[in-house]
Amino acid sequence: MTRSIPYFMVDSFTSEPFKGNPAGVCLLDESLPNDLMQSIAIEVNLSETAFVQNQGDHFSIRYFSPIMEIPLCGHATLASAKVLFEQDSDSNEIHFKTGSGLNLQASRNGEKVSLKFPNYGIVDRDAPQALLDAMGIEEVLNTAYNHENLELMIELEDADVLRNLKPDFATMKASINDISGVVVTAKSNQLDFDFESRYFWPWSGGNEDPVTGATHTFLTSYWGNKLGKTKLRAFQCSARTGILEVEILSKEQISITGDAVVVMEGRLQI
Repeated sequence: MTRSIPYFMVDSFTSEPFKGNPAGVCLLDESLPNDLMQSIAIEVNLSETAFVQNQGDHFSIRYFSPIMEIPLCGHATLASAKVLFEQDSDSNEIHFKTGSGLNLQASRNGEKVSLKFPNYGIVDRDAPQALLDAMGIEEVLNTAYNHENLELMIELEDADVLRNLKPDFATMKASINDISGVVVTAKSNQLDFDFESRYFWPWSGGNEDPVTGATHTFLTSYWGNKLGKTKLRAFQCSARTGILEVEILSKEQISITGDAVVVMEGRLQI
């Protein structure tokens, strides 16, 4: 028998439609099999689709790219919170539990949404020369690795070089096989921002993710420590662009605040 579930498309980390990072949000009355959620993510074909179910005192949330389940997705969490807050105008705080067991908190912040995430660290790790060549990177300031997200970080000196990167994604993917993505970052040369980044993930999602909350779980402390700040403004300089307000709350926790815009609402027939 055909069932239908509420579906939303939300542009996250932007106040304008068709900018930021679009995420699908499916509101579930009952759990769906993994293969069905994966099929929906393939059909929707956004960087991530979130599947959200009310569990009483919290909402369960799982994230699927068109390729695989993702342990943590910041922009899809923001999108889900935006939808739930619009569904319940009296609600000011939402608790999520991810499929990987993380407990996340979302709260209203004026028209924006603030999310509390783990404060992740990084360890030193070299980037293969073949990867750097595939990305057109000639000089790096630092390279490191985040275990929780399986992400390699590359810091450049010049934000203009970062904005102008034109990677060869097939060669990137062939150059290394034990990561989920690469975030390239640089100190911003724009007055309104502290640092900038781009995220490439042909291993687990698409070629470039427009705005990536998960990378800021370690970029926040990285740049906070470098710049001597606890509150920073981050700019993801992808083609769609995105703005994130980030803050170090403690050794264990950061917050990410952003706008989101619901651009589509309907029902999926499954």
